[in-house]
Amino acid sequence: MRDYQKISRLVRKRDAFVHLAAVSRVEWGQIDPVRCLQVNTLGTLNLIEAIRKHNPNALVVSASSREVYGEPPRLPVREADRKCPISVYGSSKLAAENLIRSYGRTYGLKHVILRFSNVYGSPRDLPQRVIPKFMKRAIQDKPLEVYGGNQVLDFTFIDDVADGIISTLSKALAGNRKILNNDFNFTSNRGTPVLRLASLIGRICGSKSRIVRKNARRFDVSKFTGDFTKARSRTGYLPRHSLEDGLKVYRDRLRGARD
Repeated sequence: MRDYQKISRLVRKRDAFVHLAAVSRVEWGQIDPVRCLQVNTLGTLNLIEAIRKHNPNALVVSASSREVYGEPPRLPVREADRKCPISVYGSSKLAAENLIRSYGRTYGLKHVILRFSNVYGSPRDLPQRVIPKFMKRAIQDKPLEVYGGNQVLDFTFIDDVADGIISTLSKALAGNRKILNNDFNFTSNRGTPVLRLASLIGRICGSKSRIVRKNARRFDVSKFTGDFTKARSRTGYLPRHSLEDGLKVYRDRLRGARD
């Protein structure tokens, strides 16, 4: 994403781009803010500038994050609510959103912004993220380290998100004006405390893991649930998996990958 020349060669003769590339962990953004901004913000700028110059009729479906909302004053969060990120990662994603919207207004860039929330369920996921870390350690009967634990977060299953992306892409390419140049929450509107998440994963795995609580981190959002009504009515996105059902599928996928 940081190599404009490479990006400019890749964008030609394609109808659409699903932009998922990012420094995708909040903690990594705090550790290396410069790289986070270079990849997430300037990398997005490289993509949309290359499209503007070499393929101006192409569509961009861009992944953003619940982190752009920061600490919301009310729940569930709707797309029009205040955006005030507290982390470097959240700031990088909001800046990328603003660039995309600016290119839409001034250059006619066709775009859709999708805000994800704690997507889980892939065996190839980053092992440092909360659900992969808990799940793999629970399978091994190792301690589950919980930072704070009272945070209430909105977890979404990867299959539901992928189906939503495909539906959004199809409708946007067909010229659906209710989707084009708009933003949507891909969330579940179900809040789960992280401490309860750890207990649930331990139970699902039949684990002997004990839960170890550590101090909360200043860059972690303490509460978030997102309203997906707009996404459901316009894009067809629907979170069909409950958290427990999604975790069971993920557990089986991890065991299958290990076997």
